[in-house]
Amino acid sequence: MTKTTKVKDSKNREFRTVTQKTQVTCGPACCLIMWANVYDADPQADEGGVIALSKAFPKPWNAVTGAEINNLSSVLRQMGVRTKVETYTNNGELKKALTTKIKPKKPALVFVEWEVDANVKGHFAVCSATTASEDRYTVLDPMYGLQEMVGLPFYYPYTSGDEVISLKFTGAVAFVE
Repeated sequence: MTKTTKVKDSKNREFRTVTQKTQVTCGPACCLIMWANVYDADPQADEGGVIALSKAFPKPWNAVTGAEINNLSSVLRQMGVRTKVETYTNNGELKKALTTKIKPKKPALVFVEWEVDANVKGHFAVCSATTASEDRYTVLDPMYGLQEMVGLPFYYPYTSGDEVISLKFTGAVAFVE
C-alpha cells in the first residue's frame, strides 16, 4: 500500500500525491497519483507493483530509460483507470484538450522533458486541474510536489535549491476516459 499526501492548490482544491522513490520511477509514481485521485483513496499498489504490471505490456519500464506513456496507459487500465493516449503538436490544441478533458477525479498523465547537460530527459507528471479563463494548471509532480503554472508549454517547478529547472509539455497526454 502507498500512503498518499493530501495537498491543496491556490483554489483550495484537494489532491492526493506521492513522491517518486528513485530518479527513474516518475512514471510508476504518476500511475499511483492518477489512481489515488480517481478513487480518492490510498492505492493498494506501490511503485514495485506498477513496475511489475508494466512488464506485461510493450515497452515496459526499465531502470535506464524509465517508462513510456503507452505502456503506463496500459498499466493504468489494468489498475482500473481507463485512459486514452493523445498527442498534440499544436500548443493551442493541447491547452484546449487539457482544459476541457481534465475534471474532478479525471486527471491526466503528462509527459514533459527538460535539457540536462545538453541531453533531453523525459519526466512524467499529473495535471490534476485547470482553470481555462486564467490559463492556469495544477500539476502534481512526483519529484517536485504540487506546482501551479500559468501558460503552456513550459513550467518551472519550485525546487529546494538554487537550481532553475524548465520543463516542457511534449503534447503526449493520457486522459482518463
